[in-house]
Amino acid sequence: MWLDSIKVMEKLQVLFAGYADYPPVAFVFMGNFLSSQQGSSHATTLKTRFKALGDLIAQFPELSEKSKFIFVPGPSDPASPNILPRMPLPKIITEDFQRKIPSSIFTSNPCRIQYCTQEIVVIREDLVSKMCRNTIHFPTSGEIPEHFAKTILCQAHLAPLPLSVCPVYWSFDRALHLYPLPDLVVTADQSNAFTTTYMDCQVMNPGSFPKNEFSFKIYIPAARRIEDSQIPND
Repeated sequence: MWLDSIKVMEKLQVLFAGYADYPPVAFVFMGNFLSSQQGSSHATTLKTRFKALGDLIAQFPELSEKSKFIFVPGPSDPASPNILPRMPLPKIITEDFQRKIPSSIFTSNPCRIQYCTQEIVVIREDLVSKMCRNTIHFPTSGEIPEHFAKTILCQAHLAPLPLSVCPVYWSFDRALHLYPLPDLVVTADQSNAFTTTYMDCQVMNPGSFPKNEFSFKIYIPAARRIEDSQIPND
């Protein structure tokens, strides 16, 4: 979700306007929150762009009051070394936004969302890409999303990869465990979007919002259903 992209902000305005009359329980946004590294000004730029996002959300009082806005940091976001799990975005970046939108939540990466009796696990990491590059025996049949879902669920771990490929803080490795199985695993990856199911656990990748023509996924907990949606071009 590139907050420094004018086109992304325009599409978010359309998205929020569409949901204004029927606020969802939550919007989940995943980094990277800037389209490129800004060097020493990265944190300042990100703070400015979050302020602009806060001003945009504030235009829709029903959403800002009734919906949660959840932000999961990406690999290139500040204060997030390339080790899982990652800490939330620093408060110095988010404090202005949180004052304007009190219902916002800045989480670690990965994070877990409990909705009624359902557990949703969300992680922002290019796991599919890394697993494809580092697999020993590449599958010759079936679809990659199906093999990916089967691998992480059977291993009961979000990142069953060597530490040289995907470093993990051993003291917090439990944050990556998938036992018992959740109801939904969201693995935000730069690869193509997909939805699949294995052992009654749904696994989905919403893909990149700006790169996939502003498409996104909707999860309906009551029906345990995932729907594809897209903001059309003008």
